[in-house]
Amino acid sequence: IKKLHTKMHLRAIGAAFCSLGTPNASDAPRPIIPFNSFAHQSSFRDGFDIRPAPDGKGMGAFSTVMITKGDTLGEYTGEVLTRKDVEARYWGTRKENKHDRKWRKSRCRRKQGISGDYLFDMGNDLFIDGEDADVSSWCRFANHADELNDVGEDNVACNVEVRRRLSWDEDEQQQLRLFLVALREIEPGTEICYDYGGEYW
Repeated sequence: IKKLHTKMHLRAIGAAFCSLGTPNASDAPRPIIPFNSFAHQSSFRDGFDIRPAPDGKGMGAFSTVMITKGDTLGEYTGEVLTRKDVEARYWGTRKENKHDRKWRKSRCRRKQGISGDYLFDMGNDLFIDGEDADVSSWCRFANHADELNDVGEDNVACNVEVRRRLSWDEDEQQQLRLFLVALREIEPGTEICYDYGGEYW
């Protein structure tokens, strides 16, 4: 595991997506996500199949049911991190403390990734980190497709978008949450894709 020395703060979806990593991070092998992880289990519950995506994109999420335009497919969940957490754990702009080291050891022990490729910037110095499959939903498997074209270069259409929604928890505290929402009708067997935005690349 390489220590992060550079900061790539790339945003898309209305400044929601934030990809962080090191040079050549995409060359690093991705961990195998076990079928008993929450990420896989939530896909079964919500009607999605997680399997290899075309064109070497890794794993992808595929619908198993008909989806209507405007339907909410699922919530993008994960570990909630503060900016200070992200600076130490992914960007390398703050020295790690004992909590950061414990976090890293836990990820490594459980064979969870630490690339920073699954972060959403929620504003107010809070991030949702969907990389840990034990706490993230199936939405982490949604791949990129260009929103500007009906069908992208890899013959996959952008068919969902990320929407933020405000909710309240049991203590009446506001929470900003992320959901994938269908842009059009989606037939069974279709890969779920959204536009990561030009700055991601």
